[in-house]
Amino acid sequence: MPKVIKKRPAKKKPVQENEVKSAALEALDKIKEKQKQVIIWVSIVIAIIVLYGVYTVYSSSMSAKAYTLEREAYKYYYGEIADKSMSETERWKKALELYKQSVDAKVSPSALFYTGNCYYNLKDYDNALKEYSRFADTFSSDKKILPLVYQKMSSAYFRTNQKDKAMNILGKLGSIDSGIFKDTALILEARSYDEAGEKGKAIEKYREIMTQYPSSPWSNEASARVAAEEAKNNAGNAETTSTVPAAGMTTDKKPEAAAAK
Repeated sequence: MPKVIKKRPAKKKPVQENEVKSAALEALDKIKEKQKQVIIWVSIVIAIIVLYGVYTVYSSSMSAKAYTLEREAYKYYYGEIADKSMSETERWKKALELYKQSVDAKVSPSALFYTGNCYYNLKDYDNALKEYSRFADTFSSDKKILPLVYQKMSSAYFRTNQKDKAMNILGKLGSIDSGIFKDTALILEARSYDEAGEKGKAIEKYREIMTQYPSSPWSNEASARVAAEEAKNNAGNAETTSTVPAAGMTTDKKPEAAAAK
């Protein structure tokens, strides 16, 4: 009888347990990595929130400081102070000092505008123009103060003999909000021509206000200027006419004198 050969059972690979352990460790490592990333992102978010909170508090503090300085400067600018012995020049210098501190703390449209005005009142037109230009660049959307800035800018340019730049600024003034300030730009142009002795150009601008903007607050001034210029011209024409001899007459008095003899 043949001997039955028993098959030996296959030995299990001992590496299977190690593979299981390795997979578990790998999963654990991934979890730890994700936790680390979450912690990093949470830390970043918290840091941003903290920084925003600090900035908000700081900004609020600076805003309050700027507002306080601006209100104090306003009192000096308009003479609303207890010390009435200060001259206008002294008040404007003090106001300028306070407005500059206010702008340094936190710039605002009104503080920047009045900083320029202080320089303007002190006849420091170059620095006034710098502040007005800064306003135009920073607060171009402020349609309440911007027209006033353009008016002061044009005046400062005229006073520094920069006529072309002044006219350019008046053009910008006239184009705000579809020309709502066009009549104001025209009256300023007319006045500048008047002061420069260019009467013809001035009258042209005055007439433009009369015809195109009859309900303008500047219409009466324009009408008065035109009427005065016309009266002056008519008086000059009448004087010229009276000195011209009538037809058939002579200014030679010698024959009359001879007849008298």
